[in-house]
Amino acid sequence: MLSICIPVYNYNVVVLVTQLLEQAHQLEVDFEILVWEDGSSEENKLENRKLSEIDTCVLYVEWEKNRGRSIIRNRMAAAAKYQYLLFLDCDALVRDSQFLTRYCHNMDMELVQQVICGGRIYPARPSDLNLQLHWLYGTKKESQPVERRKLSPNASFMTNNFLLSRSIFEVLSFNEELVGYGHEDTLFGWELEKRQIEIRHINNPVIHEGLEAASSFLQKTEEGVKNLYRLYLLKKDEPEWHKEVKLLHLFHRLKQWRIAAITFRIMAVFQPFISRQLQSRRPSLFLFNLYKLYFLLERDLKE
Repeated sequence: MLSICIPVYNYNVVVLVTQLLEQAHQLEVDFEILVWEDGSSEENKLENRKLSEIDTCVLYVEWEKNRGRSIIRNRMAAAAKYQYLLFLDCDALVRDSQFLTRYCHNMDMELVQQVICGGRIYPARPSDLNLQLHWLYGTKKESQPVERRKLSPNASFMTNNFLLSRSIFEVLSFNEELVGYGHEDTLFGWELEKRQIEIRHINNPVIHEGLEAASSFLQKTEEGVKNLYRLYLLKKDEPEWHKEVKLLHLFHRLKQWRIAAITFRIMAVFQPFISRQLQSRRPSLFLFNLYKLYFLLERDLKE
């Protein structure tokens, strides 16, 4: 009845899978846990390989080459054998013993036309200077209470913790042109809205454990901006799309006003300072938005 899908890239998921197994065996439903390595390093796969030996309900698969967040989710959905699919990011931990029970209470006929999002929370502020930017962004932008997520259900969609029926994947899957990091959830949420598939938010968050150093987080942010620009080109004939993402909306306005090039040149002067500030003890989310805008403008000028 329930297929739990965990795509993995260079992360130890033994604790997460152990948590899920303990809860799943208490439920009166058939289940499986799919753990698929998406081109992880040999060092990172060593511990995860043991999962296939601890329980027959764990299906462990290794891909030698990294193929991306969209492709692996689509392939896992196709391989899953049960009606309901629960997708979790590999760097999550379950908050309490009722996590799967809450989702099971929502597995009914209505789920054929719904996607259910449980949310995400972050641990206490870390003392490590290098983790401040990721933690700040996560707590301010991603860790939203369910009441706030309900105000903009599609814009609040995240792929780290969501449940849906496999029938939805028959009409809509993740866009495989997005091969790098980021924004596959942005497009998926938009496509769900176009198809009038409701996104229902519940209070069932996982704890995001995988905080990254600022330099690594900024590098992934640049990759995400590249994907956002791909989406801009893919959806250029759908003007409403630009309004779904504040960064894209501003970028589109700058192009309309024909000041994108001059804005980029001005921002280039300050970019080294912004980069240093974002890696400081007190990073600014305002400057982080400017950082992303700079790379979006740069990408456009290169085309």
